[in-house]
Order: sequence, then structure tokens, then C-alpha cells
Amino acid sequence: MIKAFKRLLAFFGIILVAFGAIKGLFNWLARSENDEYEVWSDDEEREDA
Repeated sequence: MIKAFKRLLAFFGIILVAFGAIKGLFNWLARSENDEYEVWSDDEEREDA
């Protein structure tokens, strides 16, 4: 029972670490100056507004 509980906690810990890493990656990509992969450029958004 304790072994299963430890494995369950380890599993949730791994999931949290993975989501944290993915979130960090997306935040790092959002801060980068490379707009090559953006769907809309800032100029297009200003024209539509």
C-alpha cells in the first residue's frame, strides 16, 4: 500500500515537472525576438483594428 502511494506521488511529481518544463519552454519562446513562426505580425493586427 505504501509502495503504491509512493509510486503515485512519484508519477504526479514527474507530470508536474514535465508541465513545468513545457510551460517554461513556451514562456522562453514567447520572449524570443524571432517572430518567424507567428501567425499574425503586429502590423497586420494594427490594420485589422
